Order: sequence, then C-alpha cells, then structure tokens
Amino acid sequence: MTKFTLKATATLTVLALVFGTLQAQTEFWSEDFSGGGLPAGWTTGDESGGPAEWTWCDDPNDAVGAGCVQNWANYADQHEDGFFSTTADNGFAVMDSDALGGLAANHIAVLTTDPIDCSGQAEVWVKMESLIGVFELPTLGNAVLNVSTDQVVWEQFDLMDITTAERWSLNPEVTIVDISSAAAGESTVYIQWSWTGNYEYYWLLDDVALYDADPSSIFLAANDLRVNSNFYAVAPNLYWPLSQAEEFGFLADIQNIGVDDQTNVNLNLTITDLTTSTVVYEEDNFYGNIASDSLAENVLFDGDGFLPTAMTVYEGVYTISADATDDDPSNNTQSFQFAMTDTLFAKDNGVTLVTRPADDEWNVGDGWSWAYGTVFHVVDGTDLYARYVDFAIDGSAVGGQTLLIKLYKWVDLNGDGNLDGDPDERIALGIIPYTITGSEMGTNFISLPITDLSGNPVPLEDDTDYVMAIEYQTDIEGTTVEIGMSNAVDYSAQIFRSEELGAPRYASVLGIGANLDSEPYSSTGFGGDFVPAISMSVGDPLTTSVSDLLDAGNTLEVFPNPATAYVNLQMDFVEPMEDVTVQLFDATGKLLQVQQFENVKSQQATFETLNLHSGAYMLHVTTETGQRTERFVVQK
Repeated sequence: MTKFTLKATATLTVLALVFGTLQAQTEFWSEDFSGGGLPAGWTTGDESGGPAEWTWCDDPNDAVGAGCVQNWANYADQHEDGFFSTTADNGFAVMDSDALGGLAANHIAVLTTDPIDCSGQAEVWVKMESLIGVFELPTLGNAVLNVSTDQVVWEQFDLMDITTAERWSLNPEVTIVDISSAAAGESTVYIQWSWTGNYEYYWLLDDVALYDADPSSIFLAANDLRVNSNFYAVAPNLYWPLSQAEEFGFLADIQNIGVDDQTNVNLNLTITDLTTSTVVYEEDNFYGNIASDSLAENVLFDGDGFLPTAMTVYEGVYTISADATDDDPSNNTQSFQFAMTDTLFAKDNGVTLVTRPADDEWNVGDGWSWAYGTVFHVVDGTDLYARYVDFAIDGSAVGGQTLLIKLYKWVDLNGDGNLDGDPDERIALGIIPYTITGSEMGTNFISLPITDLSGNPVPLEDDTDYVMAIEYQTDIEGTTVEIGMSNAVDYSAQIFRSEELGAPRYASVLGIGANLDSEPYSSTGFGGDFVPAISMSVGDPLTTSVSDLLDAGNTLEVFPNPATAYVNLQMDFVEPMEDVTVQLFDATGKLLQVQQFENVKSQQATFETLNLHSGAYMLHVTTETGQRTERFVVQK
C-alpha cells in the first residue's frame, strides 16, 4: 500500500456543540502524556484478537520512546514533518496501524483510561488534540470515543469525519465532544479511544482534558475563515510550452472555523505576471453566508478561466474575505506559480523523494514490475515532435536490468473520459530502452532523446493526451527500481475541476502488476499531490547524433529472416566492445528477452522464437559507442 494525502479537513471538530451564550468553563481533569509512557492504570489491547496496541512516543524523528511510528520518515512530510499538539514535545500516545501491514481481520485497537471521578459535574466535555491518517476505512464509526461507567456498557461518540479520499486530519485536529449523557454526575467514568482499521496510517493523541462546560471559546476565534491548504486548483503544468497553452479555471475549498457565522463571503482569484508585476486576470466566487464550523467544498468558479499569453512566470493567489474582520488572516490566502516556456512540459520542480509501491501491492510470487508516468496535453501538434525525456531513478538494487521509457498516446476507446481504461487505450509511440547501471541515486536526472526503436523522431498530434512513462518489467520478486517523485505541487483540485467539466487534465498514471502489458494504468496514481519527476521537451524533430548510432563499420546480421524456431544475430565489431546488450522486442515495444556480453569483437546471439506469434520483432543492440536496431519477422 502506497499512501499519500489528498484534501484538508477541519482544524477543529466540535460535535454536539450548541453556540450561543457560552458559560464559563473549568478544566477538572487532564492528561498530556508527559510521564515517559502510557499513564499508570491505563490499558490497551486489540479487541479483534490481533496484535494492535497503543504505545507512547517522545520524539518521532529520532524514535525516542518505546512506541514511535515505524515509518515516520516515509509519511511525516504529508503532515508538515511533525506532530504539532500543544505539548507534543513531552510525549503522546500512538496507534501505528501502518506498522502492522495488511491483517486478516480489521484491528480494533483500544486505549482505556483508569476511572475518572465526574460525580460533581452537571456537564462533561472532552477536548483532545490528534493527528490521524486513514487509508482503508474512514474515521466515522471507526476512530471513536467510548464512554462507560462499568466497562461493560459503552456509549460511542464520533470524533472526526476524515474520509479515505482526504486521508489525513489537520495537524493537530482539536476535537471537542459533549459526553455529558454518559459521564455527567458519575463517580466512575472510563474513557476509551477505539480504532477499527486495517493498514491505515497512524493515530497520534495528546492533550486530553475534561471540562465542566463547553470549552470552544478557548480554542476558537470568533471570526476565522480560511482557504484550505490542501485543495485549491493550480495550473495543469508547472512548466508549460506557450504554444500549448489553454484556458484553465479555478476552485478552492473554504472553511469557517470560527464561532460566528460569516456574511458576504467572497473568494477572489488573481493571476499576476511576475515579470511586469501586472495583474492579468481576476475573478470572484461569491458564497454569501457561511455558517460556523462548516466547509464549502468543490465550488467551481463560473468563468472559463485564464489563458497564458506570455513567456513569463505567473502567480495565482486565492483570497477569502467577509464582512467581519478576520481574527487570523494568516490562513486567508493560498498561492501557486507556474512558468510558460519555449519547449518544456513538467509538473515538478525537481525530486523531493525517491520511492516505490509498498511490498504488498504485488502478489506473492510475482515479479515486482511497475510503471509511473506523467500526463501532458498537447493542444497544437502542428510540426511538433517529442524531443527529450528527463527522469530520475534509484537503480542501486537492480543494476544491469532494463527500463523502458515510453511515450504513449492515450485514446479513449470506451468513452469513459479517463485514463483508467484497458491497455489498448495507450499506444506506444516512443520507446527508449535504458540499461540500469546501479549507480543511479534517485536525485540526478537522466536525459534521453525520444525516438521509436528504429531511432525515428516521434510526431505529436492536436488535442491529444500523452503519457511519458517509466516501465520496469521483471520476473524478479523482492527488488525493484525506485523512481524520483515530487510533492511540491498538489494537482488534486485541478484534476477534479477538469473532470467536472468533462475535459480531464490528469497529472500522472500508475500501473502495478506482474505483466504491465495487461495492467490498466490508474490516473489516481499515488494521489494528485504526487507526480513522477518526468519531464518532456517538444519542438523540431530530433536528429539522433552520430555518436548515438553504432558506426556503419560494425556489422549486424539477422538470420534466418523470417524466423520460425529461433533467430540469430551475428555481431562483428571493428574494435572489441566491453559491454554489449541485445534486447528482443515485439512490435508494441514489449521487452521479451535480453542477452548481455563482455569483451566482444565477433559474437553470435541466438533467441528462441518458437513460442512467439507471427509478426514483426526487433533486436536492439547497445554498446558503449552506440546503438542500432535490426528488424525481423517471425512466420509460423
């Protein structure tokens, strides 16, 4: 399971809250987890009979504490690289679902307090600070608070509404719940946090307190509107050839996280040319009244959008306003930038992490094959060709293996408007074999010319989606290539808006499976907030340099041709070649067989063709001085 964040949710969740005249509130019990472990008298376990339990952590970055998050380094950048509860520095409770992996049955991990005396309280309100990430099951009905006086009969309270699409709560998510119905006037009260899930992320819990009245005014400002940080539409590309510019529109989720209702709420969008400091586009989205503790999501701006017209860097800014002066203006804006270029398509600004799918994405016994690609839309393909691809990998575990870098044209054969269709919806145009050296470290880019297997340039077409993909096909289980990725720009809202308008502009595609040729490539990928660091330049047809082609004095002869049971390739080089790789491809670019040789001057390579279907095939020879492709036919 590979997990990445999507949308934002409320910073403060207030359940069973009635606004009006707020009476004074007094804290009468609290726990900040500063004792070096779970509090004395508290218990934890898994009511499903499994291994889940709550633990204590002091410093997750350095794994200080008996039970810190196991894969913290993999996920921390999805929630601002930390946990920001009020007293996180002195420790907090942890339930690490991710560390358990996929379970046969859902875990039900519970953390239960020792008895608390609420006998003198007419009301009991609980306040807590959390960070939770879900993947398989949402929080509603699953990440809950149970309250009991006898540990036999429990009353359940929902805490947060985080869906599997949203993935993460805010950091921290401050939750206030009225538990008076179960706790008021009781001398023995047990409070229990219960999480039903399976291979989720983790739940961090801190700064729990009980109050004798609603404490919302302590934690909420009266007037606090915000533009949500994890769901606002950006440009469809970070770098974008001006010749391929098209109008794109806008969307941003907004939220009233204050106590008071807000009137005449307006969301303004401006686009500024940063070269001239001139506002070149402006649009408003008027909401009217927004009630307290409410989210206005997925509301598209009405206009057609902005059409870039200059070779410059643009900045877009969303700004929220209302009649009342906002008590926290720091969250009233969100911004993004993009650059118009001469030839470059890119959705990244460099590698921010290097990763691969989680182990259990593959079936036991299958080779760890996978593909990851970036999607670019060509508006005007007149006299336009694909030129170079830039990508980054970590090949340290698979040196000597072969990558295929493929340029696909996407054809929507089933009319569903998305990239999740059958493999026959992607047509391989450019096919570039790359032999992994094992020295690739994941952050340095590799640049290759985009050609077909015969070295010919690849022309582009009008109004067409292209996928520039890295494919690693292998029969080996347990090791695979890692690909450089970027989470600098979140394309989720832009993708959503374009889908709503029936003209999707996707960011990436992902395929995981033993046989990539039969694997649908999902446009969901790792989520819209992660893209492969794969860019493509376009322009005039690329002429392969002489140094890239094997010198004509070196002879390659294919026989018999047509072939039936086998085919031979006789290689005679002018000078000995230190490393020679011969790859057999079918007409679609699928790699079928590979042979490698060392210190070769004259060598014959033989490939079995008995099990191949009739049709055209290619033998691609790569040496340290150049490459060449020879074609042959299998005839049965």
